[in-house]
Amino acid sequence: MKGLFRLSSLAIMGMGKNTGKTSFLNLIIEEARVHHKEKVLALTSIGRDGEERDLVTKGDKPKIYISEGTLIATSEELLSRCDVTKEIMESTRIFSALGRIIIFRALSDGFVEIAGPSRSSDLLEIEKSMRRIEEHCLFIVDGALSRMSFSTRTEGAVLCTGVSVSQSQDKILEKTRNALKSLTLPVTKHSLPKEAGRAFVKNGNWERVQGELALSLGKEIRKVLSNDTEAIYIKGAATDQLFTELLADEHFRNRDFILADGTSLLISPEMMSRLSRRKISLQVVEEIRVEEIIVNPYDQGGFEVDIEKLIGRIQKETEIPVKSLRVWKEGK
Repeated sequence: MKGLFRLSSLAIMGMGKNTGKTSFLNLIIEEARVHHKEKVLALTSIGRDGEERDLVTKGDKPKIYISEGTLIATSEELLSRCDVTKEIMESTRIFSALGRIIIFRALSDGFVEIAGPSRSSDLLEIEKSMRRIEEHCLFIVDGALSRMSFSTRTEGAVLCTGVSVSQSQDKILEKTRNALKSLTLPVTKHSLPKEAGRAFVKNGNWERVQGELALSLGKEIRKVLSNDTEAIYIKGAATDQLFTELLADEHFRNRDFILADGTSLLISPEMMSRLSRRKISLQVVEEIRVEEIIVNPYDQGGFEVDIEKLIGRIQKETEIPVKSLRVWKEGK
């Protein structure tokens, strides 16, 4: 766990609700309190974290307990729910669904609720603001995998999975394997177009695809596919629906398909297999460095799996260290 503290920034990505994201964040905070007192933590979230009960499932959630000196970027509306003494450092021009984002320094230990911005560009501005206050802080972003495009901007990332994904070990393994394939896609060697546009097709030179609507993007791309097509580059999410449309075209095979990053690939394991059979090489503009995979052995109902067996199965799929949330708690 010490390796994470050599990073300047870290994204904590949960594969779903109750995969241990907040518990893992609390363990990092405790590790810093005990063994890395010189390291200032700077925390924010994509979405909302630290509330006592999940606003969707109504289940209990672990609260976030921070140490004195920690920097927090949260919404104005949640300041009253942070029971620490605060020194307001900046009232930003960035807004979340719960109001303006405020950066404060904790002058005491206590519980906090965090709701940060949702856009990558805004998160970058939040990090810059926090580094003006503490240049060498460890900047941590907490969020669901589906919203973690910002993870390409962090030096490292942790993927949280577990029983809440499924009570079947086979399903947990399949979904985690699929997430890892997406997150660790190779960086493209193509020189990409700089102009604005949703999608481009390379037929010798890059050609902008007409149309911006997600529902019709596949059809618009097919209009310019040919035997000479080398690569397709899209900005935004690539879904099963998009690929189903493209796979209907015989020209869509033995091609490079380029995305901004692995979090933009939102497809099923079945679709991943279909693309592999067509020899579609999935590539990204920016890589995501997954430092660790954390497995939560429990769900909210108390169901528990054979965690050692599950970790062993996941570890066979990757060279990335796989650990139980329980092992992290024991400091191993």
